[in-house]
Amino acid sequence: MLKRIVVLFLLVCFIVLLNVPSAFASEEVTETMLPFILKNENFAFHERTDALIIDAGKEVDDSTLDISDFDVHVTTTRKVDPDYVGYDGPREVIDVYTSEVNDSGSPSDSGRYIVVDFPDVGWEDGGSTIADGYTFDLEYTITYKGDEITFVDGSSLVPEGFTQDDIVSPVLDKYQYANYEGLDYSYFYNEDVDEPLPLVVFFHGGGQGNDIYTPIRFSNGGTVWANPENQEKYPSHVLAPRNATTPEDMHKVKGVIDDMIAEGKVDPNRVYITGFSMGGGSTWTFMKTYPDFAAAAAPLCPAGGPDNVEDAEAVAYLPVWSFVDEGDFLYDAVVEIDETYGPYMNDSLLTILPENRLDEPPYNGHVFDGHAVWLPVYNEYEHPERGMLIDWLFSKSKIRDISDVEVNTVSGVAPTLPETVTVDVNYSATGIASEERAVDWEEVDPDYYGNDGPGVFEVEGTVEGAVEKVTATVTVEYRNRIADLKETVADLDIVRGNKNALMVKLNKAEDFLSDTKHDKSAQAIKQLDNFIKQVNNFVKPGKLTEEQAEELIEATEESIRHINE
Repeated sequence: MLKRIVVLFLLVCFIVLLNVPSAFASEEVTETMLPFILKNENFAFHERTDALIIDAGKEVDDSTLDISDFDVHVTTTRKVDPDYVGYDGPREVIDVYTSEVNDSGSPSDSGRYIVVDFPDVGWEDGGSTIADGYTFDLEYTITYKGDEITFVDGSSLVPEGFTQDDIVSPVLDKYQYANYEGLDYSYFYNEDVDEPLPLVVFFHGGGQGNDIYTPIRFSNGGTVWANPENQEKYPSHVLAPRNATTPEDMHKVKGVIDDMIAEGKVDPNRVYITGFSMGGGSTWTFMKTYPDFAAAAAPLCPAGGPDNVEDAEAVAYLPVWSFVDEGDFLYDAVVEIDETYGPYMNDSLLTILPENRLDEPPYNGHVFDGHAVWLPVYNEYEHPERGMLIDWLFSKSKIRDISDVEVNTVSGVAPTLPETVTVDVNYSATGIASEERAVDWEEVDPDYYGNDGPGVFEVEGTVEGAVEKVTATVTVEYRNRIADLKETVADLDIVRGNKNALMVKLNKAEDFLSDTKHDKSAQAIKQLDNFIKQVNNFVKPGKLTEEQAEELIEATEESIRHINE
């Protein structure tokens, strides 16, 4: 008996011991590797690693985190030369917080993600993803010095280490890289709009083309157009050629654009050319090579311009907006170009900035080098009349106007829409010319011009060589058809009594309408309604065919619509 009691006691103790871990699970401390991603941002000056985001797996209590718990180290190597080390050292940590989303900028009291935040601005601090015209691969190392990371459920974690899983750059990740007959280029497609869109062609400056990645990462001349807020206002595509400076290069750039147009991606009447420094010179090279192609151009502190009067006259009516800073080493050259060739150009403006200052975060009033006019122009500068450059560019099209069309018809008769419309086209050398261009109109629903239609409706048409639609406003006339009805009834092959029954209602309706002293339209309509009922009653016994009845009813309903209007 004692033996059985001892065995039972031992069994109970074993069961209790099995349940101890679950009873104290809230105090469990585990060790593991935690993954993290890098969050890059493309600021006005260059792309930087703005934060890293650790996935802790479950809700972390933010109050248990401290900046001093995290040391961060980064090693940057060139993508095209991994043996070259650009930076090997620490990153300054300015904040640590939890977030409920796998992104920076959304702190919360608790969250699955731990955000380690870095300065948005820094020089040679390891934060930049580029230097000397090259883009870096980034390898980050996190050293955790705290005791443990505490979760909301009471459990804790001591990280064994951290693994870098990915690098996320929200705008730049949408760019793709390609090559056309030896020309490298990057490009962005707006995939949300399924119709031809405007295209911005951006030429980078000298020294930013040592690899295919850097042209769109140094400053944001190639990416600012793709920022979500700008895509919301101006859905568009972007093309950024690499090291395109010669007329031969421009033939290749044009070939890329032509393919985009042929694929239905790009509106050929809304191609905008821009670039800074060497890229400003490339902007002019493109204009000299294809003077009648672009809708507008913006060469910034351009290292080049027209070579002669003929070049200027070839773009005499092309909208051109140039910029330079007073402290730019190219200032004299840019002003001389404007003074020499500006008089031959009827839609050209040179804007001179006193300094290249960025007032918005993260730069907060920092003044950049005198040559960096692209920084304020692409991001903040507003002209008192033209507004920002992006607004000015997207207001331009080679198609300046498509004449609207007005058409009249009568109920039941399809409108006759014109085969051509007048289109005003801006030609760079000669200005605006009016042309007749063919139109492909949408099919019109017969209900629109029937008795129950809206009375006035619009039809859209596609104009030859234009993405913009033409609109035809169709006005439908509803006539008093009583006289026609009487004539039709008189010719019906039915017995005299039936014919008189119909004719009496029409005569009464006509009499009511002819009373100029009193409004008897309601009585007239009642007689016409009775006429329709009588017609329907004559169909079943075969006194009228369905075709005859339909013709009579349509004319009657048109008369009623006429009276009501």
